[in-house]
Amino acid sequence: MSRVSDTRQRTREAAIALVADGKRPHELTVDLIYAAIKQGSRTTINDELKLWKDERAKADALGAELPPAIADAMRSLWVAAVEQGEQIFGEHRHALESDLATLQRAHDDVVVERDAALTAADQFQNEISHLHEQGAELEQRLARETEGKRDALGQIHALQQEVATVRADMAHQLEAAQHTQERLTTEFQATIATRDAAFQAERDKANERVEAAQARMLQETDAAREGLRQAEQQTAKLRQRGEEQQTRLTELRLEEARHRRELADAETRLAELISVTTDRDQLALELATVRGQVTGMAAAIQSMEARAVAAETRLANTRKRRRAE
Repeated sequence: MSRVSDTRQRTREAAIALVADGKRPHELTVDLIYAAIKQGSRTTINDELKLWKDERAKADALGAELPPAIADAMRSLWVAAVEQGEQIFGEHRHALESDLATLQRAHDDVVVERDAALTAADQFQNEISHLHEQGAELEQRLARETEGKRDALGQIHALQQEVATVRADMAHQLEAAQHTQERLTTEFQATIATRDAAFQAERDKANERVEAAQARMLQETDAAREGLRQAEQQTAKLRQRGEEQQTRLTELRLEEARHRRELADAETRLAELISVTTDRDQLALELATVRGQVTGMAAAIQSMEARAVAAETRLANTRKRRRAE
């Protein structure tokens, strides 16, 4: 992993650790992050910290509209998705950097071989120059001996033959050296062409792998967005169902309170009738009527209580399902 990507990763880790220690996201600064990781440029830290704050703000804004349990689950899912995406991206980047380093080493080997061939060519050129210098020296020696020994025609003739032989040898060696240089130059050019073709092929493969990795990242991002949209729709339905059940439970409780008040009023009237009525027949009739009303109201209250208990049970089950989801 490159130095810049390592700094960005450590910036995110330091920000998460500082928030876990009690810092608020808007209180985080470049100096705090740099003091925690002690590496990288402040520009890189500032860019990554700003990106992290934006992502955190989006997650907090989404969580503010949801119940706490669902908001925590959504934040955990978001953090896991981001970490997994960064890990996959880091692995692909590391593989591409490794391939690039391999290609760079191959290129360096080719450069070393080229330099060795050029050095050998320079050596041949130096040898040719040395031979030229020897020839020039022999010619000078021949001239000196010719001037000093004009009377020794035989020796001059011998020296002339020697010079001719040396010149022929020099020409032969020069021609051989030139052929060798041309052969080495041709071989070097062929090697360079082969290495360049291999480097081009490897670079094309690396580009294809990068494009494939980018395509996979886009597909995974689309899948994550679709999952988030479905989760939001399910959360909205659960919230609406809970509100409806809460409203129904409130209505049942109000109706139960009204029946309890009516029962209290009936009991009060019954007590008044017992205390002020002197006519037994009328009292018995009214008493039977009130008792019938009381019995009916008690049955209604029991029915309301059963419906309230059932509604509370359904609401509790719905909340359990929401927590589980």
